[in-house]
Amino acid sequence: MGISQKKKALRKTIMELKKAAGTKQMQRESRELVLRLEQNKQFQDAECVLAYWPMPDEIDLRALILKWQSSKSFLLPVVKDDYLEIRKFDGEESLVPSPHFGILEPAGQPFAELSKIDLVLVPGLAFDKSGYRLGRGKAYYDRLLPRLVNAYKLGVGFSFQLLEEVPCEPHDELLDEVLMGSPEIL
Repeated sequence: MGISQKKKALRKTIMELKKAAGTKQMQRESRELVLRLEQNKQFQDAECVLAYWPMPDEIDLRALILKWQSSKSFLLPVVKDDYLEIRKFDGEESLVPSPHFGILEPAGQPFAELSKIDLVLVPGLAFDKSGYRLGRGKAYYDRLLPRLVNAYKLGVGFSFQLLEEVPCEPHDELLDEVLMGSPEIL
């Protein structure tokens, strides 16, 4: 089986695991991971954070963003054709529905000073302990991450998304760290 077939099979497996976990577990793990992020040195030291507004099956960072928006600059990605454009988060009321995935995105101007980003919180379908991730297959983050030269790249996901090994190809970007939710509150 080739790499692309392995990735496709793994995406299907992870989607089944998400269904099995259910909404309550994913909400619990999201809350727990937000608390752990607040204690993370990289987050504490960051002034400019690229996060994301979650899709229903992703770690929900909204509480983190809303709580810290007055003391940190938050940026969110916007899907533009085959790449991610970065825009400043100016409050929940300034978000508009995306035509691509139906998630909310900032409506403002593109943020061009990518070197000012200290931390990027990266979603994914699967992660491994080496720092590789499996995305949804569009390579949006694989094209964006190399441009974030000063950013610490922190993958975030649910406990069941951490695997021993994720199939990877030369274009797949390595993360600096992976932080996962816990299946039970500690």
